[in-house]
Amino acid sequence: MSLAEGEIRGEITEQSLSRLLERKDVERTRPGAMQRDFLTPSRWAEGDLAKANFVVTSEMNERLARGIGDMNLLFLDPAYARKSPFGRKITPPSMMAYAENVNGAVDGFPGCHAIWRGLEFEWEEPIYTDEPILSSSRLIDAKIVDSKFAGGMAGIQSYETRIENLDGQSKGVYRTHWHRFSRKKAASSGKYKKTEEKHWTDEELNAIWEEYRQYNFNRRTSEALYVEDVDVGQDIPHIVKGPINLTSKLAFEFARGAGGWFVGHELAVELFEQYPNLAFRNEENVPEPPVAIHWTNERCQKYLGMPKAYEAGYERINWLAQMAMSWMGDHGRMVKMGLQFHGFHWQGDAIRMHGKVTAKDESTGMVDLDIRTVSHRGEDTCTGTMRVKLPVRQGSQ
Repeated sequence: MSLAEGEIRGEITEQSLSRLLERKDVERTRPGAMQRDFLTPSRWAEGDLAKANFVVTSEMNERLARGIGDMNLLFLDPAYARKSPFGRKITPPSMMAYAENVNGAVDGFPGCHAIWRGLEFEWEEPIYTDEPILSSSRLIDAKIVDSKFAGGMAGIQSYETRIENLDGQSKGVYRTHWHRFSRKKAASSGKYKKTEEKHWTDEELNAIWEEYRQYNFNRRTSEALYVEDVDVGQDIPHIVKGPINLTSKLAFEFARGAGGWFVGHELAVELFEQYPNLAFRNEENVPEPPVAIHWTNERCQKYLGMPKAYEAGYERINWLAQMAMSWMGDHGRMVKMGLQFHGFHWQGDAIRMHGKVTAKDESTGMVDLDIRTVSHRGEDTCTGTMRVKLPVRQGSQ
């Protein structure tokens, strides 16, 4: 999309806001630049798949599970999943995020960077592997606000995506909220200059590896956790991730394979011709998609004024879902999750996911939790709430 009169590439302007708001409440079912050819039926698909705009194949589900580091057998083993309450393989609950057709990373304010402010999930039914899905996304609202980090002004955008199968059965609703800003002005703000550099000792790393063995590998599976066995005020078992490095980041980023912004050569030429305001120029003055900025420390420092490469949000929502499912086991269901993002996870960070029970209803099995991610520096990098549904013992109502 070319620039309109009064728009400035890479700047937050009232003209760009007005143009963006022309699309408010317009339902969009075609995957945008970042999601196209990712988790979508082949363009040559036939039958039911040709009617869908989102699908997670069994092969892709396993790749994504490996990228997250969550080898839950409900995602991977068809024989195991058939004996579970779900009756077949499911996708990770956070997979609903990838059904979003458009969001603040690709819509409006051309040439401006995007970071997440927050999100909400509402799950009704799991998305099964190989299940053809229809999703529809729309812009809820957009505005301009003051921002010290962004050098004066930032754009705020909110989106809603509704997901259903081909029979019209609702799978859930997903909402996201985004912060848009000028890369040039952010780079000169100096907001993150005081971020602590961490060099891990072998003793510290061995303690983290032991934490993995004690918590991450110790998941509840087919043994039911009943709502009666949960106490208000109880901390659920936490999990740890990291220390983040480029390899772990790329394992997650490229689990889906080539597509969307992750293309080269002929496909990159097509991408940048279709979206002329998308790319930034790298060290060799060659166009690259915005996500490539935060793969290396040097690029983050140069283009964004940030100290290191960072985890932008998708990984932590998967990690929080992993924590909940490991605690609940196969008989639990995720119902809602809302998160507010407060900070980045920098390369080299270790992150812990925590949850505390705040309420429960023994008549319905509903359990509410406060959840958060915490860096090794003790910073709450995101906080939020979650609701899950646990089984109720027969005769206890």
